[in-house]
Amino acid sequence: MPERKLYIADDNFEFAEYLMTVARRLGWTVQTCSNGNELLALLRSGKGAAVVLVDINMPEKDGIEVIEGLSEVSRPLRFRFMTGGADAPMLAAKLMARARNLSVGRNLYKPIPMDTLKLVLVDEWDALMKLEKAPDLPVE
Repeated sequence: MPERKLYIADDNFEFAEYLMTVARRLGWTVQTCSNGNELLALLRSGKGAAVVLVDINMPEKDGIEVIEGLSEVSRPLRFRFMTGGADAPMLAAKLMARARNLSVGRNLYKPIPMDTLKLVLVDEWDALMKLEKAPDLPVE
């Protein structure tokens, strides 16, 4: 069975810890970071398929700037964008990601209830497995 890799990029430490705790209990290997530069470094250095939860509003590089920096990353990744704020930046990030043929799931709004988070992680695992088998097909 492939490793369940999850990257969490969020500058709210407590929220990132919550996401990490829930994911680890469900068997995920989790790496967290607090800005887009750290996330890009992790994605470039890692290997294999992974799910990436990205806060849209972060210091240094935000979620939209992360998408722009992904051109050098060639591994199966599934993205979920998160925000506690306005829709517009998150919708822009999703459109940009899709335009670059990245696999993107539905947006997440903070706070994310635990039941919702668990369902998202199950759904994302299924989507990631499909993506790994057929990387050229879009996965919703």
